[in-house]
Amino acid sequence: MKIGVLSDIHANLVALEAVLASLGSVDALWVCGDTVGYGPEPSDVLALLRERGAVIVAGNHDRAVATGEDLELFNEPAALAVLAHQRWLSAEERDALAALPRTLEASDVTLCHGSLRDPLWEYVTSERAAAASLALARTSHCCAGHTHVPALFPASGERIGHVRYGDPYPLGARAFFNPGSVGQPRDGDARAAYALVDLAGGTLTFHRSSYAIEKTQVAMRERSLPQILADRLAFGL
Repeated sequence: MKIGVLSDIHANLVALEAVLASLGSVDALWVCGDTVGYGPEPSDVLALLRERGAVIVAGNHDRAVATGEDLELFNEPAALAVLAHQRWLSAEERDALAALPRTLEASDVTLCHGSLRDPLWEYVTSERAAAASLALARTSHCCAGHTHVPALFPASGERIGHVRYGDPYPLGARAFFNPGSVGQPRDGDARAAYALVDLAGGTLTFHRSSYAIEKTQVAMRERSLPQILADRLAFGL
């Protein structure tokens, strides 16, 4: 069973379309939260994921757009984008976001946005934090986003940072992994990030896809989103 794993799309339709084209045919599509926030096309992104039958868990931006939850914790540009998305999305779209689960078990992997200790807000950047989530999981593996940086934390070893792309990593008996961000990378690489999990083969492969960043930037400026959110796309920061 081959599964495309995405996270932190952040209403960047151009990046999402590039990733889906590169990903090709898969048995399932998982999204680890933050489908909205920051970007210019929240409604179109939600519609495309729905069309593809994606399994989605809630991120902190999704909850903020849907319900206003924790909006006071956002910096000003992010909060302004949340408020814009609240205006742009229909009541039905916001209700769909509000109904997203915070954690979900799928095919021996537990999905969340941050961690199993704090599904919306914890940034898992260390072996200790990854191990804490795995200790709470009833599945062999755990997958999260939120950091916007691809990572693999095998339970038997140290974090694999600065991941290589296109070559499969063995998942081993237990692992915590992060596919990186489709729509707002923050590891110095502006390309959209995603991962492919082969559960039958027990492997995880990280990928990057180039996309027309300037097209998203133009759309963000046309919709009067904060300039910094558009500018940073070019640098992957």
